Amino acid sequence: MKLIEVNNLSKTYSNEGVETPALKSATFTIEKGEFVSIMGPSGSGKSTMMQILGMLDRGSGGSYFFEGVDVNKFEDDELAKIRNKKIGFIFQSFNLLPRTSVYENVELPLLYDDDHLETHNGEKINKALDAVGMSHRTRYLSNQLSGGEKQRVAIARALVNDPEVIFADEPTGNLDSKSGLAVMRILQNLNNDGHTVILVTHETYTAQHAKRILNMKDGQIVSDELVKNRLVADGEGELLK
Repeated sequence: MKLIEVNNLSKTYSNEGVETPALKSATFTIEKGEFVSIMGPSGSGKSTMMQILGMLDRGSGGSYFFEGVDVNKFEDDELAKIRNKKIGFIFQSFNLLPRTSVYENVELPLLYDDDHLETHNGEKINKALDAVGMSHRTRYLSNQLSGGEKQRVAIARALVNDPEVIFADEPTGNLDSKSGLAVMRILQNLNNDGHTVILVTHETYTAQHAKRILNMKDGQIVSDELVKNRLVADGEGELLK
């Protein structure tokens, strides 16, 4: 089943009459349940691609269909509702509220859901924290956590609404190697459980934890290949091939 379908997608930024193309005629599909890396150096267009796919920005040309629906037909408030219900985001800088508990940070997306039931929030939050091994830190403030723990809380927050797709933007960029492997193990486990995961990274090593890599350069997709020697993080955070 196609979750994402992009056809001739382009994005051009304008500043004081100067136009800078960031994406050029990108075409691809992502099936539900895939684990895809969008990889490329700084300035390749990968972050712009993630912002458009995550409905944080709009393309300048071409089309983007999410679950078979043309995203360009939605108003901004409709896109916000779709993001909250269908999309989870994980960022390099964690983006947690610093003097707020782990529980409250994970609860945040539920508070923006008009249809949420407060009596069910606890079940959803605890389930998400269990999935990332952070249920023992529920009452801790986020500024009391290590970097690896903060990223796990950020993953739980992305999971709490049971989204269709999880976008991870350089999720290991601020972590040591052991914590980074723990994060990749969690993402691989989530994908094994049926979640679609889209990973944005500039590192080949990190990208190879996915099952497929879209390689970008100068705003274009230059290759789209399955990963032949996929890296798998085992239960101890070590790597197996």
